[in-house]
Amino acid sequence: MPNTGLDAAAHSLRTWLNSRHFTDLTAHQVTRFLTDSTAQWADSLGYNAQREVWLPAEPEQPRPRRLDLQLKHRSGKGRLISIEIDRSSKLLSLEKLTKAAELGDHALWLRWSREAVRVPIPPTVRLIRAQILRRTVIHGPNRYSLQVESCG
Repeated sequence: MPNTGLDAAAHSLRTWLNSRHFTDLTAHQVTRFLTDSTAQWADSLGYNAQREVWLPAEPEQPRPRRLDLQLKHRSGKGRLISIEIDRSSKLLSLEKLTKAAELGDHALWLRWSREAVRVPIPPTVRLIRAQILRRTVIHGPNRYSLQVESCG
């Protein structure tokens, strides 16, 4: 990334995702598409993307927690970038990202929904919203689509 920092990372990922699109995917396929697209973005910038990364255990947490993605630059320089990808406003996702930010990571929350975010976003986390369209299907799972320039 030419510019560094949390805002630069969020802007860069938004720009990348705004060139992507899909039609009629299931919820599981949408999450996979966004995860794969984010990993491709990271790779294009010289980062290695690791999936399902464990956060350090804390005594007050009953079970360990995993981040969807954690990015590390191949040069070994710079901060890690921790990313959660969700359809809903999961407080758990925000807690994981807040913890990652406390550990020194840049924290990005990629949320794919048209619903409002119902939890306050701390200043150490940047929200990226993919405005996904939903089509209800009578027999089978709902289908989702993303148009170009639909991430903000």
